[in-house]
Amino acid sequence: MTQPLLSICIPTYNRAALLERNIAFHLREFRRLGLAFELVVVDDCSTDGTAAYLAGMAHEPQLRVYRRLENSGFMSNYAYAMRRARGRYALFLGDDDLLIPDQVAEYLEIMQGDPRLGMVQAPWMLVDERAGGGDIKPFYALDDALRIARGDHPALLRFILEKHVFPEFMIVRRDVLEQSISSATPFIFWAFLYTARALDKGDVLFMPAPFVRVTAASDDPRAQQGNTECMFQWDSYLGGLEYIASLAGRAGQGGAFPALDREAVAGSIKQFMRTRQAVALRLLILSKHWVAAYVLYHRMAAHGPLDARATAGLTLAMIAGLAGAAQAAGEAGEYSAKPVVVDPGVSNDLLEMLPPRATRNMTRDLPAENETAPRAWLRMDPHFGEPLRPADAAFDIPAYVAQFI
Repeated sequence: MTQPLLSICIPTYNRAALLERNIAFHLREFRRLGLAFELVVVDDCSTDGTAAYLAGMAHEPQLRVYRRLENSGFMSNYAYAMRRARGRYALFLGDDDLLIPDQVAEYLEIMQGDPRLGMVQAPWMLVDERAGGGDIKPFYALDDALRIARGDHPALLRFILEKHVFPEFMIVRRDVLEQSISSATPFIFWAFLYTARALDKGDVLFMPAPFVRVTAASDDPRAQQGNTECMFQWDSYLGGLEYIASLAGRAGQGGAFPALDREAVAGSIKQFMRTRQAVALRLLILSKHWVAAYVLYHRMAAHGPLDARATAGLTLAMIAGLAGAAQAAGEAGEYSAKPVVVDPGVSNDLLEMLPPRATRNMTRDLPAENETAPRAWLRMDPHFGEPLRPADAAFDIPAYVAQFI
């Protein structure tokens, strides 16, 4: 085949309806533009109707489909999809996201006219996909374009720290892609890693106008990948910043920043991470991940008082209480297939504050006297349900709360 100009690489898993919308939109819009393109779809062992849908699309000449031998997770599937690209340029796209085709075409024209340019980066437009929603705002804001010359990692580090940039959405020249993108590496945020590698191969241009609309809120009960990263992988941001700082210091004495610069860089990285921790804590609280919120609260408190906005107005004692209750309810729910018997002293208000997965199988009805199946008892009062049958187990919320001092 003639080499496509653009490869749109789409990893997917168990979201057949969203994938169908994605493929139909991009086939229609990029054909309208007259671009030579391909859609590279990699199915990460979906168990819904994804495989059947893709099999039914085999007649589409611009569609290339792969299926992994075993489920590999988002980052592995991202890299696998990107490395299947045959186009001169490639970009990654989530299965629930949609490109802004005319903006993509504009950036491709810039790249074709400039052989030194290895990558174009831009913020993404956050979108509320729920009924009545729409465009919200770009994830980060740039006033003007900024070009970073090949090998200028100090400039990349300054830019990220000053503008709080996350270089996740990129259009990359394929020869640069091949030397920059691979499966996930431990301890480091993938977007920092890939961008830093690409900067060793060519110039990187940051543009202010988004070329993709990304789902920030939807009716899908699964957490969005971006939110999951913010909540649980924020430590990898520190790894990414330290990695770029190390590359930036290669020209310094001994391969490190001079002493004065090192201190300033460390302070800027600390401030960056403080902001990311605050975002993570707020998302954890809103998502009712109370144990994780409790631990992160303490990590942040080691460096100074917390802003009330980060805790959504909750005190440490409140978070600790909810963490203990969530832990007790979660373990109770795993004890038996029968519903957890809930103490009247456990209020409905408390249950509503717990994660849905911890409260999905509960009852306030006492088991029948002739029942033999083991039961879990979620209690405030240590005497509730006594004497328990030998096969039963008590999960006393006060004892769990005591673990979170």
